[in-house]
Amino acid sequence: MTDELFAGAFAEVAAADEDAAAPCLVALHDRPTREVFDRAADLLVREDPVERELGARILRELGRGDSEGCRPFTAETVEIVEAEMGDEPDPWVLGWMISVLGYHHARRTLGRVLGHHAHPAQPVRFAVAAALPGLADPERTEPEVLDTLLRLAADDSDAVRWYALYALFNETAGVASGQREAWAARLAARAGADTGRRAQLSHLAECLDDPAAAALRDLLAGGLER
Repeated sequence: MTDELFAGAFAEVAAADEDAAAPCLVALHDRPTREVFDRAADLLVREDPVERELGARILRELGRGDSEGCRPFTAETVEIVEAEMGDEPDPWVLGWMISVLGYHHARRTLGRVLGHHAHPAQPVRFAVAAALPGLADPERTEPEVLDTLLRLAADDSDAVRWYALYALFNETAGVASGQREAWAARLAARAGADTGRRAQLSHLAECLDDPAAAALRDLLAGGLER
């Protein structure tokens, strides 16, 4: 059965349709056995980028996470991903590797992930924006994480911007309300006449977790009136 699941998951990944159902990949996630881990780890060193992507995507969600975000093979997963990502030539696969680190809350890899925030490839910058909330200090977000999210919140890519914006305003800790309002004003001013960026800020205002952040909500939503 495991052979069939790996073959099916390979076909799902090779189809390159992220919106399509991936039942074989999901089934492998639900089998956190030594065999599945070893086979997925072995895929990370293959020549075929589709195989490497499959390996990363299996390892990313292999087994359920505990209250600390650790999965059955977290320590070994982080070790092997760190060992391989430095030589990974494919930006798409590198993005998945960064995502693995975020899903496993590998906080010790924060500096390494931050080092990819200005990567020329959009999938890598997207992965950084999405992974940072899982890598940052949950009690007080590090200044370098805040700075990076603020930079990515001005990215040319809509997807990168949205993930960075959402993380900056909803998934950071130990930030004063005045600081968030200053970010909102800065981002609204930078949006200028760009209707896409202004619409994102307005949508973010509707997605704020803090119901008491009226001033912040007004600053973000006001972007459509500028």
